[in-house]
Amino acid sequence: MIKTGGKSPRSSQSNTVDPESAPRLTLRQWSEGEMSHPIHLLDLIGREKLDGVLRVFTGVTGVAAIIAHTDGSPVSKPHNFTEFCHSYCRSTQEGRKRCHESDRHGGRESVRARRPHIFSCLNAGLIDSAAPVIVEGHHLATILCGQVLEEPLDEKTAIQRARAIGVGDLEGYLRELEKIPIMSRERLLAIVNLMAVITQTISELALQKYLAHKRSRQYLNRLINSVSDCILSTNADNTISMINEAGARMFGYDMEELIGQPISKLFSDEVSRESYSDQVRSKPNMRWRAELSASAADGGVFPVHVSLSGINAQEEANGGYVGVIRDISEEKKIQRMKEDLIGMVTHDMRNPVLSVQKAIQLLVSGSLGSLNRRQREIMNMALATSCEIYGMANDLLDIYLHENGKFLLHRSVLEIRRIVEESIGRLELFAREKRIGIVFEAPRERLLVSGDLNRLMRAYVNLLDNAIKYSPEGSVIVVACTPLHGGDHKALPAFVPEGPMQSLESGRHYVLTSISDQGIGIPAECQNLIFDKFFPINNRKRTERKGVGLGLPFCKLVIEAHGGLIWLQSPIEKDGSGRDCGCRFSFVLPACEETVQQ
Repeated sequence: MIKTGGKSPRSSQSNTVDPESAPRLTLRQWSEGEMSHPIHLLDLIGREKLDGVLRVFTGVTGVAAIIAHTDGSPVSKPHNFTEFCHSYCRSTQEGRKRCHESDRHGGRESVRARRPHIFSCLNAGLIDSAAPVIVEGHHLATILCGQVLEEPLDEKTAIQRARAIGVGDLEGYLRELEKIPIMSRERLLAIVNLMAVITQTISELALQKYLAHKRSRQYLNRLINSVSDCILSTNADNTISMINEAGARMFGYDMEELIGQPISKLFSDEVSRESYSDQVRSKPNMRWRAELSASAADGGVFPVHVSLSGINAQEEANGGYVGVIRDISEEKKIQRMKEDLIGMVTHDMRNPVLSVQKAIQLLVSGSLGSLNRRQREIMNMALATSCEIYGMANDLLDIYLHENGKFLLHRSVLEIRRIVEESIGRLELFAREKRIGIVFEAPRERLLVSGDLNRLMRAYVNLLDNAIKYSPEGSVIVVACTPLHGGDHKALPAFVPEGPMQSLESGRHYVLTSISDQGIGIPAECQNLIFDKFFPINNRKRTERKGVGLGLPFCKLVIEAHGGLIWLQSPIEKDGSGRDCGCRFSFVLPACEETVQQ
């Protein structure tokens, strides 16, 4: 039997790396926050690149080569393997086991020596060499080459080894054994030295990849820990695998205390825990959001918004979740303050204003004594102002009800002419003070709609009030009402663009109302925003449009709730100096059957 260099497995030193005590092909990367993440050689260098290196190496040297895990199992494909090893030594379960043990032994001895280790394989006794891929002191893998001999093996010993692994075809075993290349020790050492250089190059490349990965993870952890919300991930069994510093502070724990704990530990009641479990069961690997109740280490309970996304795992139906938990205590407090404010405005303010209205109406009616003309004008102005304040409170209440799904219409059959005339009557005094004329181009036919009288009246009043406020003295406001037929674009008034009409139901009858003024107009950049709540419109060139920003959003809400639509056109004409001016609000409402039958 050939004498080869190196030690046998039985002579291994006690300080040799034990691959059984470490994860396969794993080094432990400790990032900020002391979270460990297994990194494998194939995470650092692609399999195709490793196979390409071995392909060139074996092509040049003529020996066999493979890269193995620390436990001896293969990482790469076998390259240039002899038929003896491929078809006989590794053809049985026992043979593969001994080959893996041999590769593991070679890797262990090469790690101990920190250089390539030449040894006789533990299966058939061929000469192999092992070189370790080491990154920052961690044994990632072993590069093995060989399947050669320095002189022929003893036939009797070879037969014993064949029988030991269960080979039945002894003649074929011996025949292929004779084909094993005979190589001088000098040639073998030259190949081993070349393999050492290749191994060192692979180790340095893996180190660079590892350091880059480590830096990226450290940077990612700094980013995660700079976020004020809780960021965490869970395993497939819903245990916490990672949590950032903000999350640990939010719940009053150290990060280490939460790692490995069930995420249900963070929820305060059974309803929240059941809600989380139901979401996980019904939406695995999907995004979902929920508002739950959380519990801190000191027993404190607080509301949270949970937003989680499933982690895609190729080998598992559920690979866990990653997501954000946000403490919404302040938001809830602000929401309560908002609701209290709404309650104050719509109840505590509406009732006194309504009482003032009733008192002024008694004075104006003459029930408490006659008033002279000037007194009557002043009281009418006070009455109109109180109605405006009352309308603003109602606008705010209706918008709030709409946002909370509680906005309801109280419909009845209404005639548009009467609504317009009453709306003009409420604002006539204000218009007269600015010497503004209001012209109502009344329709010839009765135009009827099914609508909520109070809300439609407020919508008309809001639009007319805007026109009066932003019109110059001595100008004219024109209100026009006309029937429309959905789909009949040829019959549209000249000022109506076809765009808004595209959404009208073809063949259905509608009522069109337009309110045009000669005021400063609305800047083009504001026209897409004027129906947003609390949006102020500023025009620096002229007088600023001011207001609380609820009138137009309320108008849009009411018109659309009735099945209609509203739009704006500005400018619409030229003033005396040739400058663009004017504004026209137009809206349509579905007509009643009574209008159609006339």
